[in-house]
Amino acid sequence: MVRQAWTSLFALLSVVAAINGPRQTNDGVHLAITPTCGKLGGTFTNANAGIVTAGIKTLVAFGDSYTSGGRSDGGTLPPAVLVGTNPRAGGRVTDGPVWAEDVASGLGATIKDYAVAGAVVNVTLWPSKAGQSDFLHQAALFLSQKNVLAPTTTLYAVFFGIKYALQYGFLLADNDVADGNHLPQAAADLLAQIQQLAAAPTSAKNILVVDDYGFGKHAAIGDAWKQAVFAGLSPLRAQGLNVAFVDFAPLWDAVLGPTPGFAAFGYKNSGDCIPNADQTNLTGECATPLNSFYWLPSHPSKETHQIMADYVNLVLANCKA
Repeated sequence: MVRQAWTSLFALLSVVAAINGPRQTNDGVHLAITPTCGKLGGTFTNANAGIVTAGIKTLVAFGDSYTSGGRSDGGTLPPAVLVGTNPRAGGRVTDGPVWAEDVASGLGATIKDYAVAGAVVNVTLWPSKAGQSDFLHQAALFLSQKNVLAPTTTLYAVFFGIKYALQYGFLLADNDVADGNHLPQAAADLLAQIQQLAAAPTSAKNILVVDDYGFGKHAAIGDAWKQAVFAGLSPLRAQGLNVAFVDFAPLWDAVLGPTPGFAAFGYKNSGDCIPNADQTNLTGECATPLNSFYWLPSHPSKETHQIMADYVNLVLANCKA
């Protein structure tokens, strides 16, 4: 099996990494574009207003399957490795670390991950999601733990909206057409939850908001959601918070579109490697498991998560507003 060969190779490289430090090759996959920068107050764009990554000791992450590290209570995450034929590395919806883990690793920071697969901003807005996680529940859990984290050395990452997919020309929650468009309220709820984190006793100071709605597709209603969230960061900045916004849409466009196209990034496959999102084994695994854009359908491979982290790092370093 292809996976068995790669598993053996990964084990060997892990030993080498333990001796010589982490690998930097990312299996030949690399970022082939540079994020375009702008400032707060206008049309949504990549921007960093005040976040200084030097000295960050803790990354607190909220989100859905793109951010979930296999444990959602802020504790130590399970090893990000595949075991046997399970296609989910330590419970993640990918074959290795997720982007937030890669960002935390690059900062030398501890990650406290509260993300849950399938989560939305406010589950009460989406009746079909009843019983699932949302930003409100994740933040409430974090607050209930009474974590003592220094505001100046803690970065809070908020990444929701990926699964608001395009259906019938409208942007709705997953395939739940009956739920309707509640994105304006969801944007307001997301910003209100950030306000709660910024209040005592947490007194969050550094807020990173990430967006990737539509899996590389675009619609006016989706852009309106993104604009509402982006516009809401300006008042937070005026209150003294350090805020940054990362728009992954150009990255998805660059990989899935003709310019520069997936091959420019080192991919051999712009689709998924495992054919079924609910699959529990490696049956049907693609021939290029280390060079596929997606691992499970619509879920980035570990290599993609790494270039997502690289993209975030560039925004934080270069897009100072």
